[in-house]
Amino acid sequence: MAEPTDELSVLREHLERYRGVTLQTLDMVPEEKLAWYPTISQFSFGQQFLHIAQVEEFYTHGLLEGDWDPARLDEPKVRVTRQGLRQKLQQARQFTLDKLGRLEAARLDAAVAVPNVPVAWPLRSWLWYLIEHEIHHKAQLAVYLRQIGLTPPFFAFVLPPGVRPDIR
Repeated sequence: MAEPTDELSVLREHLERYRGVTLQTLDMVPEEKLAWYPTISQFSFGQQFLHIAQVEEFYTHGLLEGDWDPARLDEPKVRVTRQGLRQKLQQARQFTLDKLGRLEAARLDAAVAVPNVPVAWPLRSWLWYLIEHEIHHKAQLAVYLRQIGLTPPFFAFVLPPGVRPDIR
């Protein structure tokens, strides 16, 4: 059976594939390193993963339900753990995929006003922004892993641990 090629299916495929790599990256971070950060002005490992999930929650609830609750971006009151981060990332992605599964493709062209953003992009652009946002922070996490002496997973596909087609 051929892969679906409609834009919503392509978006969902990208979201699932990149989240798989993000979770693979999370699995590589030693639990005791979740609070580590390269310099004082940067997010820690844990904050990077949390930020990915929180931004997705904020934007998907806002874009797809009109619920722009800024509390979704608040720092948690408890220490983050790998299992807690995994759960938050999975829950955020499941919500997104569920909503996209019911979205009418024609709605992708509708301009969306986002709080504190001076331009109204079409919904399509905001959904691709979510993917780009995760890729951006996943790249930062790859640099962090290298700084603690670990080789990050391949950036684009979930491959077995240690398999990097871009490294010989």
